[in-house]
Order: sequence, then structure tokens, then C-alpha cells
Amino acid sequence: MKRALLPALLLCALPAAAADREPTLKDLKRPPPEVRTGETVAPNPDRARDLYRRFLELEAGDPALRTEAMRRLGDLQLEAGDTVRGETPGLGVEETREAIAIYTKLIETQPDYPRADAVLYQLARGWEALGDADKALYYLDRLVAKYPSSLRVDEAQFRRGEILFIGKRYPEAQRAYEAASAFGETSEFYEQSLYKLGWSLFKQSENEAAIDPFVKVLDLKLLDPALPGQVTDPAELPRADRELVQDTFRVLSIGFSYVDDKDTLDRYLARRSEIPYGYMLYSELGDLYVTKERYTDAADTYRAFVGRFPDHERAPLLQMQAIDAYKKGGFAQLVLDGKKEFVERYRLGSSYWAARTPEQFPLVARELKTNLTDLAQYYHAEAQRTKKKPDYHEAARWYREFLQSFPDDPTAAATNYLLAETLFESEDFRGAALEYERTAYAYAFHEKSAAAGYAALVAYEREGKSLAGAGADAWNRQRLESQQRFAMTFPAHPESSTLLTRTAREYYDLKDLPRALEVAGLVLARQPPVEPAMQRTAWTVTGNAQFDTGRFKDAEGAYLQVQSLLVPQDPEAAAINERLAASIYKQGEAKQGAGDAAGAVEDYLRVGRLAPGAAIRETAEFDAAALLVGLKDWPRAIAVLESFRSAWPSSARQPDVTRNLALAYLEGGRPGDAAGEFERIAASPGETP
Repeated sequence: MKRALLPALLLCALPAAAADREPTLKDLKRPPPEVRTGETVAPNPDRARDLYRRFLELEAGDPALRTEAMRRLGDLQLEAGDTVRGETPGLGVEETREAIAIYTKLIETQPDYPRADAVLYQLARGWEALGDADKALYYLDRLVAKYPSSLRVDEAQFRRGEILFIGKRYPEAQRAYEAASAFGETSEFYEQSLYKLGWSLFKQSENEAAIDPFVKVLDLKLLDPALPGQVTDPAELPRADRELVQDTFRVLSIGFSYVDDKDTLDRYLARRSEIPYGYMLYSELGDLYVTKERYTDAADTYRAFVGRFPDHERAPLLQMQAIDAYKKGGFAQLVLDGKKEFVERYRLGSSYWAARTPEQFPLVARELKTNLTDLAQYYHAEAQRTKKKPDYHEAARWYREFLQSFPDDPTAAATNYLLAETLFESEDFRGAALEYERTAYAYAFHEKSAAAGYAALVAYEREGKSLAGAGADAWNRQRLESQQRFAMTFPAHPESSTLLTRTAREYYDLKDLPRALEVAGLVLARQPPVEPAMQRTAWTVTGNAQFDTGRFKDAEGAYLQVQSLLVPQDPEAAAINERLAASIYKQGEAKQGAGDAAGAVEDYLRVGRLAPGAAIRETAEFDAAALLVGLKDWPRAIAVLESFRSAWPSSARQPDVTRNLALAYLEGGRPGDAAGEFERIAASPGETP
């Protein structure tokens, strides 16, 4: 069993007299030591070094203990040198040299020392501290050669690699780092060894060979074995790790740029199974090209990842980077093409969105929206410049794509309006009318609602000019529907009442009497009331429609309203008078046909009172007189017949009036007047008394 060092040190502290003779049992009789619990004993390196020196000055003692004391003293001296040097750069040389001397003597005197590997390591460390890399490397070489199973071999190999790398002996450094990294993740130097191995290969222009160690470094930093496929955001790493990752990406990108650019990266990814952070490799390489103003190379690199993994969740972001690279390079057409490619790949409903939602990937959705808007506006502006229909069609295509993808977007109504404008400008009046209507009525009220509704009517008019036959009739009816809808939806619009009135008249012209009556009623119900001219038109439509449907009493009321709205010397006065008279006369006819002769008389006579200048008054009063004769109402019959004779002396009905008067006078007790009428009859040629 190895003896403890502490008794030997205590032995050094014995009085000189006791040391000159063999100790006896009496010498061991000492008071029991005081044990103080709960106290921390601070280390005292200076006292420890002093005790080791005093122990080593003794010629007697266990050789193994002396060797161990030498090693420990060397360790303390080396640490002392490091401490002094850390506090004051340039100092600590004396302590370090003393440590080296102690280690050297130990190795020379004890070549088979069991812990010689540790001593060699410390020697290398000491010489490295003094700036003598060659000697440090010499001792590290001895360590790895003689003690390949040492627990310090991984670090020794790494230290060898560092010295060789600094000395630009890259092939040798490579082998040292390979040896160090071979220990795997059990070694604390694994990550650093991989990183420097990559650099050693890179320095030898072995760029493809350097990829693997660098990628392994990224694996260690960005991948969590417990979360397969998950990638740690470099921004979330501690600063040192973040800088290591950034530098690794940078050197990898430089290496790729030296060897076939993105093609090398493509080959590497094809050779190795999927790398979850592969998109970062393409992104970093593209970014490198951007810094070098190689914009098309940058865009090609970003797009290479998109081409390989179009449905990767990060693919749209790289496509965005490609577009941005084109922008920076001033390649307007490539920017346009890039935006088209983005929309075609990532439109809503594409395979990318099969298991995703815009809410989960708002950046992609926002970029899609931006690109759709940019494309539509670009082609719209281009069309307005060139006046070429294909450009208008292209603008309409992208406006439609936007509305299909984002129907509920706050800008959807304004976009729909622009779509309608594009169609109108390209002379697609049918399509424009429908899109203007959608803009006006399919969205919540917005600033373009009324303008769109009115523009739809203009488009209807323009389209109608090119139609004929049944197609024109159907389109015209559709226009009237839109006209009425506009007037009812936007009553405050300055053209609203005019359009509603026009609609009533046009429905009447189409003989759609129910709709004509409905719309005329809407005009008359408006508050505040529409202008008198519009009221007159609405009452006229109402009267005519009622007359045409046999509702003569209602027609009479409507025509009376029209009469009340006529201005002096109104050119329409005579026509309205005739229509009023006809509606009254028709009521009399109906009553007469129903056997109500008395009622018919009243209606026939009302014609004269309400429409005195109407042409039909003559017939009405003659018919009234004839009915009165038939009713044997001689006084009234006489009055009407006398009035008729006076009003229409040249009427062809005068002979009938004479005969009826003769009968009425005779039956009414006026024989003298009757005789006079008989004389008239006798005096008239062709008449028989």
C-alpha cells in the first residue's frame, strides 16, 4: 500500500534532536489533536511548496514519496507561475522554469515513474507558457507515443494540433485533431478538435473534406438528440456557442464557394441523410455571395434549397431571400419572376399549406400577400402605360389570385375595385360590371362602395351597346336590377333618385308592369320627397301601369296626381288629360257592362268635369244621354242632350241627339219642344219622322 504523504511532511516538522535518533513510543505520546468542525481551511500554496522543499532537502525518506513530492512541488510551482502571469503579464517566468527543472529531473531520475504521462503533459504546458512551442510539442509527442492509453491523450493530441496549426503545419495538425476527435463526445476536447480539424483541412484547400467535421460541430450545437428534427435557433445560444456556430457557417460557406458553389452543398446533402438545419447552410452561402455582390449566385443558392425541398417550412423564406438578392442587384425582371415563382409555389391551397395555416406561418402569408399585390399593381401600371390587353389580363389575374387567397383581408374591397377597373380599362365591360357590383355589395360599407355601384351601371351601359336580341334583353334586365339595387343601397347618392325613377320608366317600357309599379312606389315613398319632375314621372308610370292592368280607378287617381304636378303650358298636359278621361270612361264602360247604368252615367259625365278637353268627352256624354233615355230619366236626359247639341254642333251624332230629344220632350211633358224636334227630323234629308 502506498504510504500517505502527510506523515512524511509531519516528520519534516519534528525537532532536530528527534530526527537524529530512532523515534520511540515516548515520542508518540502527544495530546490528542483538537478537531474544529464547521471551519473551512483555506489552502496555502506557499506553505505547501515550502513543506515540499524541506521534505525534499532530507536525504532520507521513501523514494516513492520523494518522487511524488517532486511532482507535486512542480505542479505548485507551475500554478504559481500561471497565477503571477495572469496578474502581471510577462512575470512568472522564474516559477515556471523551476517547475520545468523539477519535472525534468523527475523524468530523468525516474524514467519509469507511473505518472510520467502527467509529468510530460506538465512539461509541455510549462514550455508553452514560456513561449517555446517546439519544446512543448516535443514533450506532447513523447506523451502520445509512449502513453497512448493515458487519460490525457485526447487533450495532448488537441494541444499538439494547436501548436502545429499555429505553426502552419496543417497536415500534421490535421492528424493530431483527428486523433483527438476520435475519442468522441466522451472527451471534453471533441467539439474543439472537430472545429480545428475542419480548419486544418480548409487551410490545405481540402474544402469538401472539411465539410464533415464542421457539420458535426453544428450538429453538436444545433441539434438535441432528445428532440429529433428540432433545430436550436443560433440566436438563443450562449455567446461563445453562438459565435462558434456563426464562424462555422462562415467557413463552410467560403469552402462551398471555392468548390462548385451550391452544387457541392447539394452533393453533400444528397450523400448524408437529411440535415434539419440544411436551409441554414444554403442561407449562409447565399448571404456570403450577397456580401460579395454576387447577387445572382446568391439567388441561385437560395433557390437551390427551394428546388430541393419546396415544401420545407423554411423554403418560402429562402425564396424571399432570393427575391431580395435580385432587388439588391437591380434585376427588376428577375425580381418580378421571383415574385411570380413565390406565388405559384406558395399560393394558399398549394402543397406547402397542406398541413399548415397562415396563422402558423404569418411571415409566409404576409409575403404571399405582398407579392400578389406587387404583381397586380405592376401589371396594372404597365397596362395603363402600354394599353395592351394582355397586360390588363395579367393584372386581373393577380388581383383575382389575391382575392381568392385573402377574401377577408382588410384591403380586399379596394383590391376588388382595382380588379373591376382593370377589366373596364381592358373593355371587358361584362366582367367589370360584375366585379364592380361585388365591390359595392359583397363587402361591408367602404369608401369605394358607392363609386363601385355607380361604375357598375356605366359598365352595364357600355356592354349593352354591343348586344342584340335575347342577349340584350337579358342583360338589360340585369342592368335594371343593378340600377334599382344601387338606388336603394345608396339613397344619399346624388344620382340615386334619378336612377330609381328611370328604372320605373324602363320597367314600364319593357311592359314589366308589376316591377314598374313597385319601383314607382319606391320613388314616391322617398323622404324627403323627390323633385316634382320625378314625382310626375313616377305617377305617370303608376297611372299607365294601372290602366294597362284594368285598374282604372287607381289609374284615375294617379293621373290626377300627375295633373297636380303639371306646370303652366306643360306640353304633356293634353296627353295626361286624355289618359285621365280614358280611365274614367273605362270605369263607366265597366259599370255599364255590369248592368249599373246609373253608375255608368255618373262616370261618363265625370269625364266632362275632370277632363273637359279630352277627345273622348263627346262619346262619354252621348253615351250618358243614351243611358238616361233608356232609364227614362227625361229631365236629365234632356239636359245632357241639349248640352251635347250645344257643345258639338257638327257631330255626326246630332241626328241621334234630335231623335232622343224629341222622345225625351214628348215623354217629359214638353209637347211643344217635341214638335220642334219632329220638324227638325222632317226637314233633315233621309230622316223619317
